[in-house]
Amino acid sequence: MPDQQFALTLARIFDDPDLNGESSQGLRFSPDGKLITYLKNNPTDHECLDLYCYVVATSETRLLVPGKELDDERILSNREKANRERKRISQDGITEYHWSPDGKRLVFPKQGELYLYSVSDDLMERASVTRITEDGQAKTDLHFSADGKYLAYVQSGNIWVIEPDTGAIQQLTFDGQEDGPVSNGSAEFIAQEEMHRFDGYWWSPDASRIAFLRVDESGVDVSQRYEINASSFQVYDQRYPFAGTPNARIELAVVNLESQEITPLPIDRQECYIARVNWLADNHLVVQVQSRLQDMLELIGIDTTTLVTRTLLTEHSEHWINLNNHFRSLQAGTRFLWGSEQTGHLHLSLHDSDGKLLQQITQGAYQVTSVKHVTDDLIYFEGTRDSILESHLYSVPTDGSEDPLRLTAPGYFHETVLSPKGDAYIDRSSSPQQPISVSLNTIPNDRPSKTLIKNVLDEGHPFFPYRRSCVDISFGNLEAEDGQTLHYRLIPPTKREPHKTYPVILTVYGGPGAQLVTHQWVAPWHHYMAQRGFGLLQLDNRGSANRGAAFEKPIHGQLGDVEVSDQLRGISMLRELDWVDAERLGVFGHSYGGYMTLMLMMKAPSVFRAGVSVAPVTDWRLYDTHYTERYLGLPVDHSGNYEKSSVFPYVDGLESQLLLIHGMADDNVLFTHSTRLYKALQDHNLAFSMMNYPGAKHGITGRVNNLHRYTTMDAFFDRHLNQPALS
Repeated sequence: MPDQQFALTLARIFDDPDLNGESSQGLRFSPDGKLITYLKNNPTDHECLDLYCYVVATSETRLLVPGKELDDERILSNREKANRERKRISQDGITEYHWSPDGKRLVFPKQGELYLYSVSDDLMERASVTRITEDGQAKTDLHFSADGKYLAYVQSGNIWVIEPDTGAIQQLTFDGQEDGPVSNGSAEFIAQEEMHRFDGYWWSPDASRIAFLRVDESGVDVSQRYEINASSFQVYDQRYPFAGTPNARIELAVVNLESQEITPLPIDRQECYIARVNWLADNHLVVQVQSRLQDMLELIGIDTTTLVTRTLLTEHSEHWINLNNHFRSLQAGTRFLWGSEQTGHLHLSLHDSDGKLLQQITQGAYQVTSVKHVTDDLIYFEGTRDSILESHLYSVPTDGSEDPLRLTAPGYFHETVLSPKGDAYIDRSSSPQQPISVSLNTIPNDRPSKTLIKNVLDEGHPFFPYRRSCVDISFGNLEAEDGQTLHYRLIPPTKREPHKTYPVILTVYGGPGAQLVTHQWVAPWHHYMAQRGFGLLQLDNRGSANRGAAFEKPIHGQLGDVEVSDQLRGISMLRELDWVDAERLGVFGHSYGGYMTLMLMMKAPSVFRAGVSVAPVTDWRLYDTHYTERYLGLPVDHSGNYEKSSVFPYVDGLESQLLLIHGMADDNVLFTHSTRLYKALQDHNLAFSMMNYPGAKHGITGRVNNLHRYTTMDAFFDRHLNQPALS
C-alpha cells in the first residue's frame, strides 16, 4: 500500500480543493470570438461555481463574478428545484449565464433575479454587476433574441421579455401558473428528463415572434410524493406520467411581440410527443413529432403566416427511434441538415426545404454524436469514427465529397466548443492518465494550441500526493451471445502480492443512453477503492449508447435480460484471472445501475456476495411514459413485458447481502420503488440493509450526503467482502 500520509481517504475525496484539479463547465466563446467564458469551482468550495474569462489575444485569465458575491437567503421555488434536478445541477453560485448577441453583456439568473454584467474593453478592470429585475419571482429559461434587443424568460408559468438596455418588461402569455397545471414556454417533465429537450420556446430569426409550447398537465395522474426532510414532512401532489397513463397536453403557438397576438399552430396528431421545434426561416417552423410508441417520427413544416402544414420527412422503426439534436437550417432555410439512424448508425444527410434528400454526408459503422458548427459548405461534428472508446472532433464538406477529417488528438476523449466563425475550437479532453484539461486550438491546426487549464499531475496538482494510488487501467473486449463485441475497463488493486487473491466490485449502469467504458479520466473514488485492495470492473452491455441499432435494440420487449447476460460474461472473464477471488465479488450501481444490481443479485444469486443498489427502479409501471414505453410498449398491450422486467418476480432468488440506498425526496425514481421492495423482501423473510437520505433527490448530491453514503458503502463492502480497512 502507499505510505499512510499519501493514502486517499473519503474525507479527502469530498474535501477542497477538488482532487480532479481545476474543472470547468459552460465553456463558450463570446460572439466575436475574442473571449472565452466558463464556470469553475471556487478554490475553497468546489460546490460553488465562479464565472471566469480568458482573453484569446493575451492568454490572460481573470475572475469576472464570484459565485458567492450575490448570495442571499431566498429559497428556490419548486419550479427552480425541478429545473435544477432535470439538468443535473448540483452546485451553487453561478450555474448558468448567457451572452448577448452583440457580445457587450452577460446575463445570468441568481436567486430568482436577473443580473447583467457589462463587458468592458479593459477586462482587467473590475466591472460591476447590475440587477435588472427586482420582483422576487423565480425566472428561468433565459434566451436572447437574435438581434440582442430582448431577453425572454419564464416567470410564474408565463413568457416575459425584458429590454436589458431600458429595463422595460412585457408579459406575453397570461394563463400560466407557478405551481398550477398550465405553463407556457417551459419544457414539461417528460421533455426534460427523457427527450432531453430543455426549451419550451424559440425566437424567430427576425426577433419579431416567439414560438412556444403551452403545457397542460391537468390530465396527468397525481402522485402524492412524500418529501421527508430531517425536521419536516411534506406531501406534494406531483403530476407524474406513469407508464400507460395520460401525458401532458401540449399545444404549439406563436406570439407576436408587437401586437401580443397569439396564433395556435395546427399539429393534428393524437397521442404524440412534440420532440423538437426549430425555425427553418423567418416564417417557417419545423416540428419533430414522435408517436406515443416512438416507432414513428415526422418532420412537419408549418408556414406560420398561412398555417399550412406539410410532412417533410417520415421515419419508421420496428423497435423505436432515438431523438437527436442534429437538425440545422442552412442557406436561409432553403436546405437543412438531418440526423438519422435509418442506416443502423446515427449519420447526417442534407435535404432541401421540401424534405428531399440531396446528399448523404456521413456513413459507416460509427455514430455522429453531436453537431458542433455548420456553415453552408462545412460541418463540424463529434463522433466515434476512430474509436468507440474516444470522442473526436471532425470536419466534413456539406456535399459529402470527402471523408471526415479528424481534428483532435488520438488517445483522448474530447468535448469541444466551436468559435462563432468556425476558425477555432475549445478542447476539453482527458485520458485515463490525464485529468480534464482545456486548450484553445485553431482550425486548421497550423498554430500551437493555447492552454486554458493545464491540469497536469505535477507537484502543484491536488491529486499529486496520491498519484501512487493510480494503477494502469486495462481495456478489453468480450463477445456477447449474439457475437457482438462488449468493451470493458478493469482497474486492479493498487498493489498485488503473488499468490494472493482480491475482491472485485462490478460497477454497473447497463441502461440505454449511456456509455461507461471510455478513454477518460476516472473519478478518484475508483483509485481509492483500488488502493484499499479492491478491483473494479465496468462493462458496457448490449443496450448501451453509441454503438448503433443492432447493439442497442436487443433490450426491446424485456429489460434486465440481455444486460444481465452480458455483465455475467464479464464476471466469467474475471474468474479466469489469477488475482481475482471469485468468492468475493460485489456489485454497485445507481438508478438503472441500481436496477441492474438487483437483477444481477436475484437472477445470479451464487455470483455476488454483496451488492449496493442506489435509487433503483423496481417496477417499470412506476416509471414514466416516454422512457419506459420506448422499450416495453404500453402496459395494457404488453403486461408480460412489464412483469418479466420487474425485480419482484425474482425477489426470492436473493441470497447475498444487499444494501439499498434512496433519496427520500426523489422526484424521478420515486421513493415508492424502494419502499415496495422493502415490503417484498420483508414478506419473503429476507434480511437486507437500507440507508435513506432525508430531502435528497435522485442524485443524492452534496458533500455531506456523499461522504456519509460512501462511508456507509465502505463499511458494507468491508464487512461482507472480508476486506479489512486500512490500519
